[in-house]
Amino acid sequence: FKFTAEGSVTLTVKPAYAGWSAHHAVLHEGQKAMEISVSDTGIGIPQDKQKLIFEAFQQADGTTSRKYGGTGLGLSISREIARLLGGELQVRSLPGEGSTFTLYVPLQSAGRRISLPAPDTSEPMTIAPMQMALPDDRADLNGEPFVLIVEDDATFAGILLDLAHGAGLKGVISSSGSGTVAMVRKMRPSAITLDLGLSDIDGFVLLDLLNHDPETAGIPVHVISGAEQAAHALTIGAAGVTEKPAEGAVLAKLFEGIAESARSSGKKGKTQKPRSVPVAKPRAIPELSGRRILIVDDDIRNIYSLTSVLEAHDVKVLHAERGAEGIRILETAPAIDAALVDIMMPEMDGYETMRRIRANPAIARIPLIAVTAKAMKGDRQKCLDAGASDYISKPVDIDILLALIRVWLGRSQSRRGPVKTKRPTAKVA
Repeated sequence: FKFTAEGSVTLTVKPAYAGWSAHHAVLHEGQKAMEISVSDTGIGIPQDKQKLIFEAFQQADGTTSRKYGGTGLGLSISREIARLLGGELQVRSLPGEGSTFTLYVPLQSAGRRISLPAPDTSEPMTIAPMQMALPDDRADLNGEPFVLIVEDDATFAGILLDLAHGAGLKGVISSSGSGTVAMVRKMRPSAITLDLGLSDIDGFVLLDLLNHDPETAGIPVHVISGAEQAAHALTIGAAGVTEKPAEGAVLAKLFEGIAESARSSGKKGKTQKPRSVPVAKPRAIPELSGRRILIVDDDIRNIYSLTSVLEAHDVKVLHAERGAEGIRILETAPAIDAALVDIMMPEMDGYETMRRIRANPAIARIPLIAVTAKAMKGDRQKCLDAGASDYISKPVDIDILLALIRVWLGRSQSRRGPVKTKRPTAKVA
């Protein structure tokens, strides 16, 4: 068993008349409950960690480089289920002696409506950035030409919307990259303006997605961005590039051009419809064919599913189930083009794995895509700080993953000059 290398794990189910918290609103009103206990003789949990383990993404060993793996979600989910049942989940444990987790569930109604205790919100989770509700024309399009403005700076987005209005266009604002492809499929804008410096997704990846999706590939994407590599956008499908800061006259001319193109399309007929794509075996993507990609993940199910997807695109896949093993493969196997690195691995987590890769000049240039179950605010930046080229959260969106790989393979090919490396924190055993 996971935390019990020796000894036993015992399950006990029996009626209970006491044992739960005296102040519990539901159990206190009842006369009888079911007690379900799981006891082990494992490693135990220190007293000061016994509250922490019920929080999302937490374990008694607070680092992700712990020996036992896992996401730290099991007890958080279990406690919430117990609360919804009107029950309570408790833990009693001593380090080195073992643990007992006990669930108390009421067996009868108290006869009146009782408010269930609310979950602890003293440390609320912060979810990944959500789209801001900026005023635009989405409720009043009426089939008229419009431009989709993908921009996370609210002030600049408002300026672009005013310029669109000045050119006779309506506008819809998307303040984050997530969900933009679905929005384009549904709304069919006449054109898109795209900021490459989005907070939740690499703008180049979004551009690649839009140009590889059969339903969106025919819609022109105009990049308006201050990113240093903005000109590179032309090579992956941008219709044009305007670098920030841009003069008002330049931006006005851009929107006038979009409006003129939209009117011309209107005279010829209806707005271009998405191409019909029959359901078929995925065809190999030229940019991926023949590439060698390493998957570093301790869960063989993830390795299998990602391998199946990549091999369908003629990719040669190697895999490792530990960070140290992944580093050894990169050091010894020839010409690996990119690596997918899981963050939540035992012994050496993904953060440390990527730091060590970046600290080794021989393998430091390899694109690293972090794969993680976390989708919290700041997780993407934490991965980038550890050396990741980019980040994708689970469950993995295959279209986004393929776009990430295409973009970073392209960057790797065109990259020149020395790579900045970091000093290693420890040697690989």
